[in-house]
Amino acid sequence: MVYELAARNESGVTVRLLWDSARNQVVLRYRDERGDLFVTDVPNESALTAYNHPNAYRPRGGAVTAVSGL
Repeated sequence: MVYELAARNESGVTVRLLWDSARNQVVLRYRDERGDLFVTDVPNESALTAYNHPNAYRPRGGAVTAVSGL
């Protein structure tokens, strides 16, 4: 099951912080108005930092992590 921990939408950027209980993992989802999107696992202990600074956790090379149900 996936639970939303936090979400914000400002200046055309949507950031969601999710908890994947099946994997015991925090997931960051980012989308902007240009269509740029990434979904990536973040260290559980860094959840708040990832939420506040999502681009610091952007996957290198533009790769998108596919996580079902997100």
